[in-house]
Amino acid sequence: MRAEAELLCTGSELVSSRVSLYSPLFAARLRGLGVKLRAERSLRDDRGLIARSIREAMASCPLVITCGGLGPTFDDLTRQAAAAALGLRLRVSADCEAELRRRYSLEKLPPNMADQALILEGARVLPNRNGTAFGQVIKRGGRMLVLLPGPLREWEPMFGDGLAEEISSFFGVKPGTVLSARLKAAGLREVQAEKLLKPVLRRFRGADFTILAGADEIEFAFTVSGRTPALAARRLAAVKKAARRALGGAVYSETGESRQQALGRLLRARGATLALAESCTGGLASKLMTDEAGSSDIFLGGVTAYSNASKTRLLGVGPALLGRSGAVSAECAAAMARGARRVFGSDYAGAVTGIAGPAGGTPEKPAGTVFFGIAGPRGTSSHGALFRGTREHIRLCSANRLLDLLSKIIE
Repeated sequence: MRAEAELLCTGSELVSSRVSLYSPLFAARLRGLGVKLRAERSLRDDRGLIARSIREAMASCPLVITCGGLGPTFDDLTRQAAAAALGLRLRVSADCEAELRRRYSLEKLPPNMADQALILEGARVLPNRNGTAFGQVIKRGGRMLVLLPGPLREWEPMFGDGLAEEISSFFGVKPGTVLSARLKAAGLREVQAEKLLKPVLRRFRGADFTILAGADEIEFAFTVSGRTPALAARRLAAVKKAARRALGGAVYSETGESRQQALGRLLRARGATLALAESCTGGLASKLMTDEAGSSDIFLGGVTAYSNASKTRLLGVGPALLGRSGAVSAECAAAMARGARRVFGSDYAGAVTGIAGPAGGTPEKPAGTVFFGIAGPRGTSSHGALFRGTREHIRLCSANRLLDLLSKIIE
């Protein structure tokens, strides 16, 4: 039996106003168990369609996972569809009912919440730490069907609460014989990363590789297997070593940490502080830094200086410099960084100024032209880049690049 899975995401919004972003998340989870996600479908809230899709998927794939449609509202139809697809009844679980009454201090469950205790006959229940919709696992005819709630914070913990072991056991995968890791590398496009990593892909043909593109970064995920945990660990270490050598100094994380987390780790290790000055990113880099709880011990503050007047008034960028080089220039970025370091009294400061587009570009400085300034104890440096894409993408690339440049200076 091939270790493969299909994912069915339910919700009318997924085929009208929203895009499902769950495929990479499920693929990563399954990859670590030695299972490949071979397909994903987004389905509207239609009981007949969901039931038919479950039957079709289970006819050809050993593992089928549904995500969504287990909630308390009228359009949550996955339980009923699964029962119809398998020809099973839904029965009230006394244990689930008691758990919901206990959790919400209720003597009797209201009708919509009572539906949450309906379980496919013969299914194993997966507890939900963060919601009312229990997960379910049922095996029929050499196939396994898993019903999971839609919110990430509800279904993701279920893998650690028994689902991962259930899947591994189903496919006969011994603990520790399938291992995964990932490297994050900054400043690379997907095509560039693939070119650098080709020797690694050729050398380790038995491994499973994925290259994911992000905003001015790529993520290289890989999974290996071995007859024993020790053999799998040696293979994983060999792949990681070869990939790091291929990607060189672009690698900033082996643990999945974000750029702001990596930068924060470096600052804390040196007992240093940071300030930011932003123009085209509109405070996005500061937002990323303060997304991390406890960042006040390293991040002193930021200035969003969008106009030339604010660059002069708040950061001390000279009018003569702006007249000579322009706001989108290496000179302006460096002056902004020096100004932010002076204003906040920080050890390091970073600045970004550019043209996020789509309008505002010139032949000399097209949309996507961005300059960065980095100020620190050893002086000030400036850097330039040209990003392509939407305004949102250019801004996120710029914020990420700024944080990466700061990390490289601090290292």
